Amino acid sequence: MAPPADDIPTGAPPDHDRDPGVAGYRLSRAARWLLLPSVLLAPLSGILYVVVRSTGSYERDHGWNLLWSAFDIGGEGNIAVWFAATMWLLVAALAALAALTSDRFRASWWLFSTVAVIASADEAAQLHERLFYFGDRLAPAVPGDLHYSWVIPGTAIALVVAALLIRLVLALRTRVTVGLIGSAVVFLLGALVIESISGIVERDQGMSDLYVAIMYVEETFELIGVAWAVIALASMFRLTRSPGALALTFDGFSPSPGDAGPRRRVSG
Repeated sequence: MAPPADDIPTGAPPDHDRDPGVAGYRLSRAARWLLLPSVLLAPLSGILYVVVRSTGSYERDHGWNLLWSAFDIGGEGNIAVWFAATMWLLVAALAALAALTSDRFRASWWLFSTVAVIASADEAAQLHERLFYFGDRLAPAVPGDLHYSWVIPGTAIALVVAALLIRLVLALRTRVTVGLIGSAVVFLLGALVIESISGIVERDQGMSDLYVAIMYVEETFELIGVAWAVIALASMFRLTRSPGALALTFDGFSPSPGDAGPRRRVSG
């Protein structure tokens, strides 16, 4: 049955955003817009950084410096940090929504949500830097010379989280599984690998232009990874509208053989 005309949002959505025969659209349609600022924040930061350098605007209260520091993707307490922390909160909210609306792996969904909340707090308060205490003690047992030793316990934490959530991730529909695994690879490539490289550059060159460039690449990988996770999680939910009501349906798990049960729905 074709969806009623008033159930179709304005604009022509891509075909894969709409479920054939169902009056609804997946939330991932809106979530895809998060990729735009995720990709553009680093170039914006880089352009403003070049302007600051070329104009000698090194004073904190100078106009160009004020603008750069507000959007500096590698800075603290600014718009870029707010955006990154909010992205993680979206991951947490979607995982919590899955815990409430799905009928499997509820404990894993709540764990997923909790990890995302902690990651959001880390973006805002840089909690991972406290791991230097453990990293410095583990560094002698690791080959090479990592300037950012927090990466060592950080890698261990990432492996533990992955081991706890892998059954959940593999039970999801293919598009969701691929999206979550891909987002984790992209995020960890930035957070662990590229950040380790930036640490070595900082050790050898200080806060050089090369260090800033690598740091911006690292932060971009992290933002794209989190945005991809939001999109993957949002694709599990279908939103339908009828007069006076909205209905949210969870459809994230791969169908089991002989599974003909109704999907969980939340109406409001």
